[in-house]
Amino acid sequence: MTKAFVLAAGQGKRFLPFSKKTPKPLFKIGEVSLIENNLKNLKQSGVDEVVINIFHLGEKIIDAIGDGSNYGLKISYSIETQLLGTGGGIAKAIHLFTDPLIVVSGDVWTDFDFSKLKLDEDKLAHMVLIKNPISNINGDVSIENGLVVPKREGPTFTYSGISMLSPELFRTSELDKFELWEKILLPASKEGLVSGEIYGGLLDNLNSLEEAEKLDALLTGE
Repeated sequence: MTKAFVLAAGQGKRFLPFSKKTPKPLFKIGEVSLIENNLKNLKQSGVDEVVINIFHLGEKIIDAIGDGSNYGLKISYSIETQLLGTGGGIAKAIHLFTDPLIVVSGDVWTDFDFSKLKLDEDKLAHMVLIKNPISNINGDVSIENGLVVPKREGPTFTYSGISMLSPELFRTSELDKFELWEKILLPASKEGLVSGEIYGGLLDNLNSLEEAEKLDALLTGE
């Protein structure tokens, strides 16, 4: 059974003034919040257990989501007393996972089918990439023969916030603040241990309140 980890601890500074009183993952597109949409997609993809990390206004996420029973999920929370970053947040909770886990940013809006994620036996990570948005026009990585590699000359792509990771990636990590790409995925990619795919469907990593409001207007017709 595949479990998932949802990153929801960030302060959402680019979502001010909304994020001053409400965590970014609770921003609603229509009647559904960003994090709820991810939880529903995960459930439809066969996931039954989810761990959510929280920090900024985390109690509001707990109040909104609860134990997951409304979504047919078993949800637990990894509460951070200091912001640990995308890598440190996963490392803090990695003891809860024995098999490869799905990781998704809580503020991504997508129709991605998580059931299609798989990790080859000789790989430690699989990253879902998208075409570079205006906010990240130079991209994060390159992809060659199905492998994610450090950014090179030629086409580049942006990490979507969705991946499947082996717990082995974190076995030697100390509990500290660090980012997933720089400390974990970049070194693994240099060893040929990270596969990747380019997703062309709906996948918005919402980087500003303006972007989110435009998506809301587009999808709701208002």
